Amino acid sequence: MVRKSLAFAVVGLVVGGSGVAGCGIIGAAPKNAGHSESVNLSLTTVPIVRSVTVSVAPGSASFSNCGGKTSKDTRSRFDKLGFPNGHCFVGLNPGYYPITITNTGIASAIYVNGASAIPSSGGDQWNLCNRGGGGGHSCTHDDGQLPGTDQYLVENFSRNGEQATGISTRPACDIEFDGSGRCWAGEGGHQSEGVELIGPSFSTNMYDTKWIITITWMPVAGHE
Repeated sequence: MVRKSLAFAVVGLVVGGSGVAGCGIIGAAPKNAGHSESVNLSLTTVPIVRSVTVSVAPGSASFSNCGGKTSKDTRSRFDKLGFPNGHCFVGLNPGYYPITITNTGIASAIYVNGASAIPSSGGDQWNLCNRGGGGGHSCTHDDGQLPGTDQYLVENFSRNGEQATGISTRPACDIEFDGSGRCWAGEGGHQSEGVELIGPSFSTNMYDTKWIITITWMPVAGHE
């Protein structure tokens, strides 16, 4: 019975609309009107959704330009992270920022966060830490300035400087995005960034040599 009622309501609206048009109120030309011409005008609206795209030049991103302490047999090589607390880069600071984040939706604050480092075999992961522990794990080595056992630190950087405390697992304003600390971006706003990674003081995963590091940017409602 509910479906029948809805059907009747729709038919009633259609018939009513036709009756109005037939009375000459909508769409009818004036009596004795001449030849008419029309113009089509295009209109584009702002997007309604929040979205970002992340692109990498030249198309893929791998850490390189690695360095660190030269003690023992675990020193970094150019393309391989060493221990303890070796560091590697995607890009160079300053001068080369291969990761471009673009706001493709409505004006938003751009947040960034990381996650645990995943080894290729699924063994022991490394926890993402930061200096001071804001929004995540605190680094435990060298009075909290460097990652401890099974920890790693990620600092993103741009022409605006470097996120020296490190990003955390909790999404937070990407202060590199607009240089003002507000991370605000209108539609089409973009920022090019690089990433520095500092590895563990020691890794209990002694066999994995391949790791996946995930960094996520997201648009968030905010005020300019």
